[in-house]
Amino acid sequence: MQTVVQRPNDPYIYLYVMGEWYCYNPMEALLGSGAMGDVYRGYRCSNGALVAIKKVKDAYANNKMIRERARQEASLAFRHPNLVEMVGYCEYAPDSGPIFIVSHFVQGEDIDKYAKSFENSPLRVEKICNAICSVLDALDYVHSRGVIHRDIKPSNIMIENGSNVRLMDLGIARMNGGNKFSSYGFIGTPEYSAPEQMLREQNGANVQINATTDIYELGITFYELLVGKNPMSCSSEAETLTKQMKSQLPASEKIPHKLMRVIWKATEKEQSKRYQTALDFKRAIQDALAPDPPLSERISDWIQEH
Repeated sequence: MQTVVQRPNDPYIYLYVMGEWYCYNPMEALLGSGAMGDVYRGYRCSNGALVAIKKVKDAYANNKMIRERARQEASLAFRHPNLVEMVGYCEYAPDSGPIFIVSHFVQGEDIDKYAKSFENSPLRVEKICNAICSVLDALDYVHSRGVIHRDIKPSNIMIENGSNVRLMDLGIARMNGGNKFSSYGFIGTPEYSAPEQMLREQNGANVQINATTDIYELGITFYELLVGKNPMSCSSEAETLTKQMKSQLPASEKIPHKLMRVIWKATEKEQSKRYQTALDFKRAIQDALAPDPPLSERISDWIQEH
C-alpha cells in the first residue's frame, strides 16, 4: 500500500499515517521553516481537523542520521499540556525520498512575540516567569523519561491561544546535537548552546549532555525574553561560541536582582554549578518572585543560623 499519494490535477499530497489519511497543499504558505524541514498546514481527511505536517528538506532527506532523527521526533508520543503531541510519520521508502512528520496543530505565536506584546506592562516579569515555569514543567516531564531536548530557544516555545505554553521540536532529543549544523564541530544553535555542547572534555573528564544542558539553554532564553535581545549574539559564530564558553551574562536593569541571581546560576559554565533539575530551577524562580519576609522574621532567621 502506498503511504504517500499525489493524484493528477489535485494540488494536495495525501499521507497515510497511523491508519488514517492526512493531506496538505505544498503550494500554500508555510507555517514555519527550520534547518531540517518546512512545516505546512494539513488536514485529517476523515473530519478536516487541522494538523501540522513537517516535510524534511530534500537536501537532507537521504541523510541516514536526519532520517533517524525525523523518525525519532515522530515517535515521541508524550502526553503533556506543555508539549506538542505527535501523530506519526510516513515516507516513500525506508532509506531515501521524502519523509513527513505529522503532529497536532498549535494555534499561537512564538514566545518572543508574546513577550513583546506586553513589554510595557507592570506584569511583564511575572508573565514571562510564568511562561518559563510552564516550559520547566515540560522539561521535567521529558527529563523524567530520559529525554534531553538540546535546542531550547524562543522559536521552539509557542504560546497557544494567548495562554498555554507548548515546547516544540523534540526532533533532536536524545541525539548528539541540535537542529543547525555548525562549521565549528557541533550541531546546535550557537546563541543558546551550553558550553558542553561544544566540548569533548572538561577538566580531563568526558562531557555529558544532560538535563543541565537544557537548563542552561532555557536560562539564556529567559534572559533574552526579559531584556529583549540575545546576550550571546555576535557578528560571527566563532565569537558567539567563545562568549558562550567564557562570558557571564551581564546584569540588566530590566531583571530584578533576585531573579538575575537565579539566571546566573542556571547559566553557570560548569554543569555541576547549575540547577540540577527543572523543578529546582522552577522553585528558584518562584522564590525570587515572592516578597521579602518582614525584617523581624529575617533577623530571627539570621540569629538561628548564626
